[in-house]
Amino acid sequence: MSGKTLCTLDELKARRSLGFEIDGTDVFLVLDGDRVCGYLDRCPHRGTPLAWKPDDYLDRDGQHLICATHGALFDIGSGHCIAGPCAGAGLTPIEVAVVAGKVVARLPATE
Repeated sequence: MSGKTLCTLDELKARRSLGFEIDGTDVFLVLDGDRVCGYLDRCPHRGTPLAWKPDDYLDRDGQHLICATHGALFDIGSGHCIAGPCAGAGLTPIEVAVVAGKVVARLPATE
């Protein structure tokens, strides 16, 4: 996959979630078990960033992604909103691959 190298897999494992910018668009990566997931850093309710501080996209228990603005909860693996004002909507995924221990990502074609 061609894309932008964002970090090493070990860097992501140390934090479980990390934010980045690709071509002026804010994105984040998060681990779902051993799987790396990536999303645009934009809540579907109002378009606000999810994290309340840099690289902090998970709820207190580390079980869901959370929007700091509205408290919406999202499934880590699918990005589907399971609670909050955007219930039923979802985060926009980005394409992610691990290549030789590095996490590479690409924005959706519509971005």
